[in-house]
Amino acid sequence: MMRSEADDQLDALERATAQRLGKLRSMPVDTSRLDRLIAAQIPRAGTTRTSAAHGTFWPLLRQVITPVRAVAASVAMLATVGVIVWSLAGGAVLASPDTMAKFHQDLVSGRIQATQVDSIAQANRVLAAEWNRKQVEIPYIPSEHVMLCCMQSIQDRQVACVLLKSEGGVPITMAVARSQDMKMPRDSRRVIRNGVTYHVQSSGNLNMVMTERGGRYICLIGAIPRDSLIAIAEGIRL
Repeated sequence: MMRSEADDQLDALERATAQRLGKLRSMPVDTSRLDRLIAAQIPRAGTTRTSAAHGTFWPLLRQVITPVRAVAASVAMLATVGVIVWSLAGGAVLASPDTMAKFHQDLVSGRIQATQVDSIAQANRVLAAEWNRKQVEIPYIPSEHVMLCCMQSIQDRQVACVLLKSEGGVPITMAVARSQDMKMPRDSRRVIRNGVTYHVQSSGNLNMVMTERGGRYICLIGAIPRDSLIAIAEGIRL
């Protein structure tokens, strides 16, 4: 095969390039400046690393903690304000079964001051003279005989009480308060009769039936069956 002039020129260029590369391989290269630049970017062990970490970590941590403290303070302030507002508003309170049972026992035994009355109307007149807030009238019960009436307090919420004598001669206490002052128990048994909900609880041998009628909290307490108390409550007339 005949070689052309172009092939000869290419061979000459390749030889010249190879000679120059060979000279570069033999030339010393100073990399000390590059080493210093790399070392400056790598934290050293011990004090240097700790200092660098602290210098970066704590400013960031302070940026996080400051808003958290502010939020916590705001939550605490809101909670405090909420308690104050609730207290000033006179929120409803919950009367435990034991508390209502004690009301009944104290009234029956004469341990609390009560007034002898013969009717619901007379009981309302007596209590109206003593009531230092808006009066809550005791509802009418047609069949029971009224014996005594008094006014008691549950956590500063006034409750009117009357002692009734049922047809069987068993004493029954009826406690009446404003619905906004008293809470119905959540853990009580609920019975619905003719569209009215009754909350049923007991304490010892005493049963109690609670209901809400016409903006009034009404609780009947006595040592008679719960169904009998509900039957009495169904006869209440506002």
